[in-house]
Amino acid sequence: MKVITIRRVDLQFDADQITSGDAEQQADQAIDVINLTLQNRPPGLHAQLIIHRDEIEIETESDHI
Repeated sequence: MKVITIRRVDLQFDADQITSGDAEQQADQAIDVINLTLQNRPPGLHAQLIIHRDEIEIETESDHI
């Protein structure tokens, strides 16, 4: 089996749509949803995203005003 690792992929999501809790919990929940999809969708990539806590950035609407 060949394993390919892609580093430094940015993921942005609307944190309040399907996740709750503090930013770390919301990141974990989003990754869980994505990983379930990657692992179960045909053709079955069995891929997973792995997050590095020191690379999580949080933006709020007020950051853009």
